[in-house]
Amino acid sequence: MLRDWNFWCTVMTSVAAVIAICVSVHQIRLSNKQQLFDRRLKAYMMANSIISLCKENYVFLSEKRKAEPQFANDVVFIWLTNNTYMEGQAEAIEHPLEQPFHKDFLQKREELRNMAMEFELIFKGNVTSLYSNFLRDYESVLAVMYQYQIIIKKMEEENGKHPNTSEVLSKMFSEEEYRDRLYDALGKLKASYDAVSQEKNDKQLRKQLTLI
Repeated sequence: MLRDWNFWCTVMTSVAAVIAICVSVHQIRLSNKQQLFDRRLKAYMMANSIISLCKENYVFLSEKRKAEPQFANDVVFIWLTNNTYMEGQAEAIEHPLEQPFHKDFLQKREELRNMAMEFELIFKGNVTSLYSNFLRDYESVLAVMYQYQIIIKKMEEENGKHPNTSEVLSKMFSEEEYRDRLYDALGKLKASYDAVSQEKNDKQLRKQLTLI
């Protein structure tokens, strides 16, 4: 009788242990799904906010090339960073290479690159590359605009010391070369935006925003 009781105690203990393991595994799976959902939602909302910025300022992305210095570069930069996520970057373009604005700008660019990489890790399907490329192109545009603003600032400082025509100042600082890079980067961002902003791509990504 005692043996039977010990046997059933052992069985019940084993069953309880198995149930506990199953519950633990289930909870871990739910936790992992929740974490993945949170990461996807955060990435989607951030990307969507930048997509909205490009939509609102599409005219700057599709602007035709001009054979003259773009002294309004800083204004365009401010419009392209005019949301809560990119808050504070306006000071970077107004004070190029100055601290702490320069460091903050570098950190924000790194965040964008990391988010582009994370998109490829947490989402599935061909639509993923559209979003990651869009984020990389957006980060690249900001970098090129920042570099161009440094040239513009040098031209303005030189003109303050020794007034001259914009043509002479442009050649002095190789401004045209940086301007071409600017237009190239804007054109690439426009193409990325045109692809990622299609409704079908947004729907594909939203389908993955689920805990199931």
